Amino acid sequence: MRKPPATHGKTLRGSSVFQNTVLYHESDLERRVSTYLQLRKDVRAIYSQYPVLLYRDVDGVLREHICDYCVVFEHGLVVAVAVKHARKTAAMKDLLARIKAEGYHRKNKNGTVTAGAVHDIRLMTEREATYGVYQNAMRIMRARRMRDETEYNRTLAIVQTVTGRFRFGELLRGCQDRAARGTAILLLIDDGVLVPETPGPIDELTMLMVRR
Repeated sequence: MRKPPATHGKTLRGSSVFQNTVLYHESDLERRVSTYLQLRKDVRAIYSQYPVLLYRDVDGVLREHICDYCVVFEHGLVVAVAVKHARKTAAMKDLLARIKAEGYHRKNKNGTVTAGAVHDIRLMTEREATYGVYQNAMRIMRARRMRDETEYNRTLAIVQTVTGRFRFGELLRGCQDRAARGTAILLLIDDGVLVPETPGPIDELTMLMVRR
C-alpha cells in the first residue's frame, strides 16, 4: 500500500480509519468515495492505494495503475476502485477494460505478479459520491457511535404507528432529548426502516416514509 505525499497545493490529503486500517485520500473526491464505502454494511475491509494492476497501452507496452481503493465484501467479492471525475469517464473505461483484459494481474512489492488479484474493477465519480451522500454518511457514522438503544427502540415504536409521508422534524416534537432522537432517526434510516423521499442531504425538512 502506498502512502500519499503529505502536502500538495491542489490536493486534499488526509486519512481515516476503517476496521483498524488507515485509509488515505489524496483529494476531496477520494475522501467522499472512502466515506461512502465505509458506510456500507456489506463491506468487510477496505485498503487504499492498492492494488497495483497491470495493463497494456495502445502500443502493447505493459503499464501499471495504482488503484485508489480495494474493497473486500462480506461474501468474499474483491473489487478494485478507481476514483476520477466524471469528465474522465471515457478514458477511464478504456483503462479499466485494458486492466480486465490483462487478467487483473497485480504487481507485488517484491516484483512478482499475481493473476486474478481482484474479481472486478469499478469507476466511482462525483455522480455517486455527491456532497449530499458524503454529508449523510458522516452523520450516520457518527450516529452509529452515539447509539442509544433505549431511544432507538422508543423511536422505532413511534414510527411503526405512522402512515404516509412525514418530515424528519415531526419526530422531534415533544421529545426530551432532541439529539438522542435525531440520532435514533438517522439509525432507523441506516437500518432501512425509514426511507428518505429524495437522495439529498438529510435534515429536519427531509420527507420520510416507513418501509413496510
